[in-house]
Amino acid sequence: MILNAKTKYGEVSGLPTATEGVSVFKGVPYAAPPVGELRWKAPQPPEPWEGVRKCESFAPAAMQFFYNDPESFYGKEFPLYEGIRCSEDCLYLNIWTPAKAAGEKLPVMMWVHGGGNMGGYSYEPEFDGEALASRGVIYVSVGFRLNVFGFLAHPELTAESGYGGSGNYGHLDHIAAAEWIRDNIEAFGGDPENITMFGQSGGAHDVQVMATSPRFEGLIGKGISESGGGAASMMGAVPLEEGEKIGLAFQKAAGCASIAEMRALPAEKIFEISMKMGRELGIMSSVIDNYVVFGDTSAMLQNGEARDIPMIIGCCSHEGGRMGMLPPGITQTLEIVNGTIDQDFPLAADAMREIYGVKTEEDAAAFHRDMMADGMVYGYQLWARMQEKAGKRTPWVYCFDHPLPDGEGNPSEEGAFHSAELWYVHGTLDRCWRKMGETDRRISAEMMDFWTNFAKTGDPNGKGLPEWTGYTAASPKIMVFGEQTGMSAMEDHPAVRVFQKL
Repeated sequence: MILNAKTKYGEVSGLPTATEGVSVFKGVPYAAPPVGELRWKAPQPPEPWEGVRKCESFAPAAMQFFYNDPESFYGKEFPLYEGIRCSEDCLYLNIWTPAKAAGEKLPVMMWVHGGGNMGGYSYEPEFDGEALASRGVIYVSVGFRLNVFGFLAHPELTAESGYGGSGNYGHLDHIAAAEWIRDNIEAFGGDPENITMFGQSGGAHDVQVMATSPRFEGLIGKGISESGGGAASMMGAVPLEEGEKIGLAFQKAAGCASIAEMRALPAEKIFEISMKMGRELGIMSSVIDNYVVFGDTSAMLQNGEARDIPMIIGCCSHEGGRMGMLPPGITQTLEIVNGTIDQDFPLAADAMREIYGVKTEEDAAAFHRDMMADGMVYGYQLWARMQEKAGKRTPWVYCFDHPLPDGEGNPSEEGAFHSAELWYVHGTLDRCWRKMGETDRRISAEMMDFWTNFAKTGDPNGKGLPEWTGYTAASPKIMVFGEQTGMSAMEDHPAVRVFQKL
């Protein structure tokens, strides 16, 4: 077991976990604190230190608003750790390793958390690297800048950047984290040439940025995108000019004459202003800077412009029910239904209108499809088809279709909701309030085995698992995780039927 490791910047010490042979290093700095003059700049190397740095506790989460209502659905599902705090100083890694000694060349899985690049943190209760590491990989979770701190574009920032762009500091943090892993992970028993980036929701969008950006070539060779939408992404990217306009509006709201004055403001004040601006400010996310982000990721995936690398991509079967898309008691209108179809089914909106058959207000009021989930099923399969059309390797596609149990062990009414698979992928079922059973544990074991096999070889298949074949137009089958895990063409699913009309 490795409990001490020498990085380029100094020696660190970690802790043994409850799993024999697996150790953890918490709060390892991969970049300098992005504060003061380093706010809204590309991450810089951390300062070296003397002696041994104890890495036994998690670092603060990135600046954000913590919604902590234990009576709400997600507040109960994914409760906050007691005493968690936020700070602009948030560029740290957490490393779980099963290696006995440095230089074992174990594959590395780099986890990027969700939260729409607006919130979330790298060590949420549903995340943990211990179970995955016990399967022979090194798990690294990454803290990075979010919201206005991670994605503010501004003309002054563009002028000073040296590459003619701004924003995307959160993505630059991902690159810096991958570079740190490349340069230091051998000390923890890892292989710097075998790194898989994986993430869910907002983190899945970040994986899709990785999959479409040449900046990650030579750093990240494989990816897993969970519930990010693929070619019908939940999140996109705005042109640089549009992002800069948002930045100028933020500067005006802050009452500042320059970026220098904005950098002098306390982090709490910056965040307070962003919260007050709310919808006027918009959701700050990827900016097309032609340095890290070269286009809207959905459009690039629709055009077959993803890098030619191994990918696992997929979603849950009931994504929208707890995301505000289909709240209980809502009366949908024809305008809402058609607007969602236009958003979720690029290139196929008219075909989906025909399949859904929603033509009147009465049809819309009685319409209960989870279009968010349908859009993801469509978007991921479209991504696979366009990769094949472009002559590139096609991804392995999946759908998590297992209704989570309730507190009594019965199938819950919310089913396989957005983020439901996180307990299973991380093997953290025992942290969940739900009464998990044998089926839940089997599915969790299958997903962890598939994911870690993929990290090791670029192919999820392995002994004792159902055979998982790559998706092609000729054989459009995906792996469905459920009561009986296995391959399915999902012929009757409306998001699959649409391809017959295109």
